[in-house]
Amino acid sequence: MSKEVVLARPHPFIRKPMTELLTKLGFTPVTGSSSVKPAGVIVSSSVSSEAGSFTDALKMVKQTWAGVPLVVATLLKPDMAIKSLGKELEAVFPGKKIGFPSEGQKADILIVRPDDLKVPQTERVIQGFFR
Repeated sequence: MSKEVVLARPHPFIRKPMTELLTKLGFTPVTGSSSVKPAGVIVSSSVSSEAGSFTDALKMVKQTWAGVPLVVATLLKPDMAIKSLGKELEAVFPGKKIGFPSEGQKADILIVRPDDLKVPQTERVIQGFFR
């Protein structure tokens, strides 16, 4: 079982705090597509990125690591995240359940905000979410 988590579309707002959290939980954050079967993948929903568009990153994740747990990192509040990102996520991952760490329910795709990374419950959810 790999302990690598791919930061597929890293953005400064999430890179440092997410890297710290992943390391604390025993995962090794990596960038690029070199990981064969990572424990999970994190994609930033930021408007701009050197790694291309959000939708392109989602398609690459699906093609490269189908079935691997996906976390979407965003600055958007939950209601806005669903409105803004839900259609893109549904288009690339049809039928997948989207959730938030605070819900405590099983989800196929987790949406995480920087504030979530400060809550102990999020640590437990991410620890159990990644394989």
